[in-house]
Amino acid sequence: MRDYTELYILYEGNKHMKKRIFICIAVICALVVILAVNKINEKKYIYKVEKVENPEYLLLMENNRYGVVDVSGNVIIDPIYDIVEIPNPSKDVFICKKDYNSSKGEYNVQVLNREKQNILYQYYIVEAIELNGVEDNGYYEKSILKYKSNGLYGLIDLSGNKITKPIYESIEGFELNEGLLLTKKSGKYGIINMNGATVIKNKYDEIISDKYYDEKDGYANSGYIVGIKTDQGIRYGYIDSNRNMLLKNEYNDIYRIEDKNDSIYLIAFKNGKAGIYNKKKNILAHEYEDIEYNADNDLLMIQKASKQGVARFDGTIIVPLEYDNILFAGSYINAKNGDKVCIFDSNGNKEHNEDYISKQDFCDKKYAIVSTVDNIYKIIVNKSGKVIDNNFSYAQYLFNNYFIVQQDGKFGIIDDEGTFMVACEYEVIQPTLEYNIIQLLSKNGKIAIRNTKLEEIVKSSKITISKYLDYLKIDDGTEIKYISKQGEIEDKPDCKSAKEPEQVGQYHKVDLGYGYKYYTK
Repeated sequence: MRDYTELYILYEGNKHMKKRIFICIAVICALVVILAVNKINEKKYIYKVEKVENPEYLLLMENNRYGVVDVSGNVIIDPIYDIVEIPNPSKDVFICKKDYNSSKGEYNVQVLNREKQNILYQYYIVEAIELNGVEDNGYYEKSILKYKSNGLYGLIDLSGNKITKPIYESIEGFELNEGLLLTKKSGKYGIINMNGATVIKNKYDEIISDKYYDEKDGYANSGYIVGIKTDQGIRYGYIDSNRNMLLKNEYNDIYRIEDKNDSIYLIAFKNGKAGIYNKKKNILAHEYEDIEYNADNDLLMIQKASKQGVARFDGTIIVPLEYDNILFAGSYINAKNGDKVCIFDSNGNKEHNEDYISKQDFCDKKYAIVSTVDNIYKIIVNKSGKVIDNNFSYAQYLFNNYFIVQQDGKFGIIDDEGTFMVACEYEVIQPTLEYNIIQLLSKNGKIAIRNTKLEEIVKSSKITISKYLDYLKIDDGTEIKYISKQGEIEDKPDCKSAKEPEQVGQYHKVDLGYGYKYYTK
């Protein structure tokens, strides 16, 4: 039989155990709640910009008044308004403005649908949000609108659902990045996204995009250069696309090296001196008058005490700071002092041919073009070592094994054996590589157009060239030809039956003979 002391100890032990279990459960519950809240908050930072491939509604203008027409030509909203905004050309939400009140600085605004019914009337004023620098098939944010209440702005979606309260002095499209909005609150700027999530708090006097762009995501990974006014002027900092503050507001100026896509590289000026950062890491100290990036060689031109040199991104100086001028020519570096030029390769090794003042590689280093102190251009075939030297006053790589060259002020085309494929008798030779053609202008004003095989397509003194859909339209006064991006003359129904594009609002309406297509300008 246990005595009372033992029972008391067992009781107290169980009581403490239950307390510890309760605390553990409470901590776990709190962590679950925190994780759930963080997950919900993080979702606000994920948004998708709507794309409109085929617009249904277009702006209609008549007698300097605006309305709406659909793609079949039916008038949806009569052209009686001073301004009509169509935020999303696939949805029947039309913001119609007229009767401007100069004392209030406001229009009388109605939001109508295709049945001409008033919608979103619960809001005092509703406006589309203009895109800022974004190339698109419309002018506005396509999923959101701003509304005004008591002199302040908030966000709603196109159905009228409220996204934010009216707490901002202004809401504008943020430069280059659809779905991001520049807001002003208590005189300070910040950034929100189309979900209303705060990307950057309203505490800056200036916010600009670093303009970083990549083919996959567009401007989605661009960061923000943020400025705060101080007694010494504006001081800039840098915030990346994930909302991380990489550089504090202590710099005179900041630029992102836009062509670098392996990391975030920033040129920043502090107390008037330039340095380089990889995110937060300082690569080159703030001791340079200027730093410029050369994308062809992935190198940096640096300047100190009015002398120039070249550095890598690991901070290594490969061309010493002792030259008056540094010029990059392809994969070579021309370092000039007075009339003397030293040539370095991209690793900083000095070339020993003093006859050349520039050297540039082409076609994966299959060829090189060099120039001499006498401004004579030579073409080097690297594999064979053959040098094509015909006293050319200019040479330019064209494509395949062809080069544009100049002799006695006239231009022609040679191959990599030095054989003239087109005699030097033209005033100008201009390649249009997007369409794989070459334009050749002769002294008598005639223009010849050749393909990449150097075959003549057309020759006339009255040629006009314009872009038409995905083709080049060539009109010589007697015949119209359409050239595809492959450099071939095409005879497609789109071209055969197409009439000249008709302007319909902000679009070109094209009659194909069997229907219509709409293209942006």
